[in-house]
Amino acid sequence: ESSRDTDHALRARLAGEIERLKRNVEDHSRQLAERRVLDPLPALGRVCAKLDRLANLLRYAARGYHGVFDRCQLDETKLDELYAFDLGLLDELAAIESSAQAVHGALEDAVALQRATRDLDRTLDAFDQLFSKRALLLEAPGGAAG
Repeated sequence: ESSRDTDHALRARLAGEIERLKRNVEDHSRQLAERRVLDPLPALGRVCAKLDRLANLLRYAARGYHGVFDRCQLDETKLDELYAFDLGLLDELAAIESSAQAVHGALEDAVALQRATRDLDRTLDAFDQLFSKRALLLEAPGGAAG
């Protein structure tokens, strides 16, 4: 399996998991709306939008980086760093899943739900910031040449 295929498969897995979490949050929003608990809906909507954005970012990054491995050489050390970075994204996905589970567990308590939603929102922001550093890794010395 080529580096490009491995990169694409990992990104597809991450995007799929984030989309699954988005569907769960959407289900929670529907449950709350059916019970006429409307106050948390805007915050949950923002979380869904962030989840959607991250899933698309991961999915399109796979396409965007598709040619990196064809057009330029990455030295072995840089390639190892890239894989280590990608594996770190899986660890961050676990943090997102944990925060999303806390939202699920807080559906019956308005204060806990507000706190859990805020924590999930922060976790998504942290993932977004971390992911944005991947492009810098490719641009760093020893990364993509020419």
